Amino acid sequence: MSNGHAWHLLALSLGASAFIPTAAHGAAFQLKENTAEGLGTAFAGVGSMANAPATVFGNPAGMTQLPGLQISLGGSLIDPSFTFKGTATNAFGRPITGDTNRDGGHVAIIPHGYATYQVTPDLSVGIAVTSPFGLATYYGAGFAGRYQADKTELQTININPAVAYRVLPWLSLGAGFSAEHATAEFASATNSQTISALVFGRPLPLRDGLFRLRGDDWSFGYNFGALIQPTPTTNVGLTYRSRIQHDFAGDVSFDAPFPLSLSPAFRSGAGAAKLVLPDTAAVSLTQRVSPLWTAYADVDWTNWSQFKNLNTFRTDGAPLSSTPERYRNSVFVSVGAAYQATDKLALRAGTAFDKTPTTDRYRTARVPDGNRYWLAIGASYTVVPRTTVDFGYAHVFVDSSKIRETSATRDVLSGSYDSRIDIFSIGTRTAF
Repeated sequence: MSNGHAWHLLALSLGASAFIPTAAHGAAFQLKENTAEGLGTAFAGVGSMANAPATVFGNPAGMTQLPGLQISLGGSLIDPSFTFKGTATNAFGRPITGDTNRDGGHVAIIPHGYATYQVTPDLSVGIAVTSPFGLATYYGAGFAGRYQADKTELQTININPAVAYRVLPWLSLGAGFSAEHATAEFASATNSQTISALVFGRPLPLRDGLFRLRGDDWSFGYNFGALIQPTPTTNVGLTYRSRIQHDFAGDVSFDAPFPLSLSPAFRSGAGAAKLVLPDTAAVSLTQRVSPLWTAYADVDWTNWSQFKNLNTFRTDGAPLSSTPERYRNSVFVSVGAAYQATDKLALRAGTAFDKTPTTDRYRTARVPDGNRYWLAIGASYTVVPRTTVDFGYAHVFVDSSKIRETSATRDVLSGSYDSRIDIFSIGTRTAF
């Protein structure tokens, strides 16, 4: 391999390895935390409850069940832990200096807001503002796996106006349009000593370099749903939300030590990347068992299999590289119940299984995902007539997941992740 080709290959492949979405709190980097009421049942029934403005996102057809003007505001605090334990070695089999027991979890607050308005007895409109994908991991200085991952941030804001119409007394249909803004910042260290060995024939005692990519993008999608009421006590919801492709445009920056900094391959400048956020479909059931008890169930499918490779490039068309991801489709299954304890107080509980789309072979330090098991509780209290406060809490148990990831400079991070997630949510609902 010529020195010039070595410079080019190493710099560009290092860049590619940095642009991988963070682990979030549905499977992979999907977020479900968009309603405090829904969190209380582990999101069972969110596509069929049709009793709160959050139905704009959960199932727009449910808006036909909401009279007048209704507004809901709230947010979720997510406290994750993704702790790596294992080893890290360089291309020559020597241990990499740094901490091999490090938690990459990062606390985040996810806001949400909804509004619905009943135009006629059969026609309703609404809008949802949510964050369906994102969150962050940050390992900090001194992590032995810094050549695989350091900082990862992916944030989305989805603005989703929708309309619903009652076609028959037992059937409502709804559809919406999404404008989604995504911002991303990803960083990792570069192994300057290994690069110098490849280019100059021997390793030089150089400090680590740093790669960072920042970018943002607006993109668009759609969603639709149906609400079927075969009996006065039964709601069935069917929903679909389209995939959205983000073409990030921003800047790529390299901080390489001398003499590596002299190479054009480490030139900072404009950069770009493509990321397709998957489409989803769901079937939801709400069943009123008695005047005091209501049961819920949901089965959600996410089309992660389209996330096969992650491509990054300079905006002049020069490719950075293609990183294999090989995600599998995933399923989220949840059941829950609510009990009307008093006229003002309702109590909820739920559980869920969330299958990871990742595999041991392709798992990365940026997405140390595993199968997830949810336990959730919640409550709603009517503070004054027509105003309700919702609370929710969930603890998510995550299967231990194995990782053996090789960086562009052949550094190997090998071990496992022990993970868990705690989620707290609060929201208000007001009808006018």
